[in-house]
Amino acid sequence: MQLIELSPHDHLVINAGALFSGINLHSKKNVRIHIWDAKVQLIERQTVNHKKGLAGRKKNCQVISSDNLTVIPGLIDCHVHLAFNGLNSQLQHREELSVTEGLQKKLVSDLAHGIVAVRDGGDRRGIGLACRDMVNNVELKGPLIMASGTALRKNGGYGSFLGTGVAPGELAKVMKRLLKDDINQVKVLVSGIVSFKEYSRVGGVQFTLKELKQIVRIARAHGLKVMAHASSDEAVQLCINAGVHSIEHGYFISEDSLKAMADQGIAWVPTVVPVVVQSQGIGDNLTAKTAVIEHTYRRQLRMIGLAQKLGVILGVGTDAGAVGVQHGTGYLKELQLYREAGLTEEETLMAATRNGAYIVGMEESLGIISPGRPAYLLVLEGDILKYLIRPKQGMTAEGTFQSA
Repeated sequence: MQLIELSPHDHLVINAGALFSGINLHSKKNVRIHIWDAKVQLIERQTVNHKKGLAGRKKNCQVISSDNLTVIPGLIDCHVHLAFNGLNSQLQHREELSVTEGLQKKLVSDLAHGIVAVRDGGDRRGIGLACRDMVNNVELKGPLIMASGTALRKNGGYGSFLGTGVAPGELAKVMKRLLKDDINQVKVLVSGIVSFKEYSRVGGVQFTLKELKQIVRIARAHGLKVMAHASSDEAVQLCINAGVHSIEHGYFISEDSLKAMADQGIAWVPTVVPVVVQSQGIGDNLTAKTAVIEHTYRRQLRMIGLAQKLGVILGVGTDAGAVGVQHGTGYLKELQLYREAGLTEEETLMAATRNGAYIVGMEESLGIISPGRPAYLLVLEGDILKYLIRPKQGMTAEGTFQSA
């Protein structure tokens, strides 16, 4: 995939056979898209006698044209961990240069797979925050990053690699310190993780409803959303009652919880691929775990299909950096799993684009292709839906990305 960075002086015209704008689930056919000042300026229907359109009126004009092109908004990964490499749960902590090189590889992989924004779920050392700042300062090239800093967790609870822990009575103090780090959202670890040995067993709940409400209240007072790591329906229900913005993972969620989420506009980022890869040769004692793992992720797929029918806001998140999940490549696997869950190709794309933009708090600039909006979009040759969901060798892709 080629990355095209547009300066305010560039003019790009895309003549495409199809456009999925993200505005609704329908695609437009035979469109011409004009981009300059790093924004989409005009979308019009192609006509036989209208070959050049506005292309000849501006300097530095580049034309990409083919009836076989399809255009969609840039993809968004709603849940990643830039501090981790997908091989183990250890933080990158070698020399600064090697850490930077490792981060750049992950960011390049994201861009190469059409991902224009990621939401980082935090780490103990603040590497995700540092990565965001390096991208913003053009020290690294990568997608836009919404960083959580360190995750909130209870002392002694799950997630020591994500946050240092909160002692009783110190929640407001810790939140104040987080806010000083200029975080983009608050990440809270409400439950432990899913067991791969005993079906439906999940690590216990860490926060009370009163504490979660306090977290949400403080976050909202500073214009921040709360992303809540919560598996087990008990943990999910606590999050719903506290009014978090999004449920992350949500394994063993119930139908009643999904209905409540749909009613309250609480988003869900199911992250299926980290569990699926555990049944594909990743980890120890695979034979003993396989049945439990498969039962676990198959249930998650059924609930994703139900969530779509109930009107829950679904986003696509990979938990990239988790064991077995690489940045960029894991995203296409997650999209394939959404199709396996029963979502149509258009519904899957909506989760990957417009819904993702809302979840990460960038709905004003990402997720929709429309005149006046920044030109974060993907252009692929061939059926883009089939390319993303069922990648085929030999197909080419070009991504356009607004320059900083």
